Amino acid sequence: MRTASLLVLASTVLVSTGCQPAPPPAPPAPPYRATATVREIMQSVVAPSADGLWGAVGTISNARGTVNLEPKTDAEWAAVRRHAVALVESTNLLLIPGRHIAAEDAQTLRADEADPGAELPPAEIEKRVLADWPAWTTMTHALHDSAMTVLRTIDRKDVAGLETTGSDLDGVCETCHLIFWYPPRQSQAARPGK
Repeated sequence: MRTASLLVLASTVLVSTGCQPAPPPAPPAPPYRATATVREIMQSVVAPSADGLWGAVGTISNARGTVNLEPKTDAEWAAVRRHAVALVESTNLLLIPGRHIAAEDAQTLRADEADPGAELPPAEIEKRVLADWPAWTTMTHALHDSAMTVLRTIDRKDVAGLETTGSDLDGVCETCHLIFWYPPRQSQAARPGK
C-alpha cells in the first residue's frame, strides 16, 4: 500500500511538472537600428528643419533697406514644406528606445550663442530623459503636433500663419530644453544651507 501511494505521488509530481507551460519566447529584435544619437538627430534633422521654417518668413533690415522674406512660388513653398515634413518625422526618431543622447564620454557643446554651462553634460541629459521617459514622450509629441500645425499652415500658403506657428514651435523647443537640457536656474536650484 505504501509503495502504491509513493508511486501515485511520484507520478503526480512528474505529471504536474511536465505540464508546466513553457516560458514565453523572447520578443523579436526590433526592426529598426538606433544608430545616430539624439544630438546627431538634433544637429542633422531637427535644427536644420526648424531653421528652414524660421528663416522662410520675416523681415530683414540693413543698410540696403528692408526685405520681407516669404515663400512666393510653388517651388519655394515646396522647399519650406520639406523642412516641416522632416521635422514632423524626426520626432519618431527621438522616441526610439535605446537611442543615446550623445556618444559615450561626449562633452557639453559650446555653441557660440550659449553661455558656458548653459547646457548640461550629455550623460546628465540622458539620465534626465531616462528618469522621466513619459515627460520626454510628451515633449516629443508636442514638437510633433507643433510641426504638424506648421505643415498645415504651409499647405494653406499662409505667410502670416507661418510666422505665428513658427513662433509657437520655438516655444515648444525651448520648453523641452528647459526641462532636459539646461541646468536648473539659480532660482529653481536648491540653495546651499536650505
